[in-house]
Amino acid sequence: MDATAALIAGLVAGLAIAMQVGAVSLLLVETAVERGLRTGVAAGLGVATVDLLFAVAAAVAGSTATAVLSEHETPIRLVAAATLAAIALHGLAALRRNRARGGPAPVRAGGSGAGAHYVRFVAITSVNPLTIASFAAVATSLPLGDARAASAFAAGVGGASAGWHVLLTVGAGHARRWITPRIQHALAVGGRLVVLLIAAHLALGR
Repeated sequence: MDATAALIAGLVAGLAIAMQVGAVSLLLVETAVERGLRTGVAAGLGVATVDLLFAVAAAVAGSTATAVLSEHETPIRLVAAATLAAIALHGLAALRRNRARGGPAPVRAGGSGAGAHYVRFVAITSVNPLTIASFAAVATSLPLGDARAASAFAAGVGGASAGWHVLLTVGAGHARRWITPRIQHALAVGGRLVVLLIAAHLALGR
C-alpha cells in the first residue's frame, strides 16, 4: 500500500473510531459546556494525541498489539472500568456539593485549566482498551508494508481524530451560550450516570 492510500485509510479509520459515542465523548462535551471553548478544545486534542499514539503502535505492531491486548483483556478492561467509575462518582459528588451550596457552580469562561484538562483527557483515553484494539484490528487488515505507509496511516488517524474532537468541542463550547444552569446541571448528572453505566458494562465484560 502506498502512502496516499494509507493516509486515506487512516483518515477513514480515525474518523469512524472517533465518532463513536462513548464515555470520553460525553465527558468532552460536558467539559466544553462547563469550562468553555478553549478548555474543551484542549481536552479534545488530548484525546486526539492518544489516538495518534495508539495508531502508531497499531501500525508498527498491529498483530502483536492485538495478541497482547487479548492476553490481558480482563485486567485492562477492569482498570478502564474502575477509572471511568471513579471519574463519574467524583463528578457526582462535586455536583452534590455545589447543590448543597445553593446551586450549580457558575460556568468559568476564558479557558481556565486548559493544560490540566489536556493532561486529564490524555490519561482518560489512555486507559481505554477499545481504542487501541480498534486501531490494531484495522492496521492488521491493511498491507501497510513500509515505514512511509505506517507513518501516513498514523498521520491520517491523528488528523481525523483531532478534526472531529475539535469540531465536537467547538460546537459544545458555543452551545453553552444557550444552556441555562439548570439544564447544565441536568446534563452533567445524566452524563456521569451514563459514564457509570459504561463502566459497569466494561466491568461485567458485556
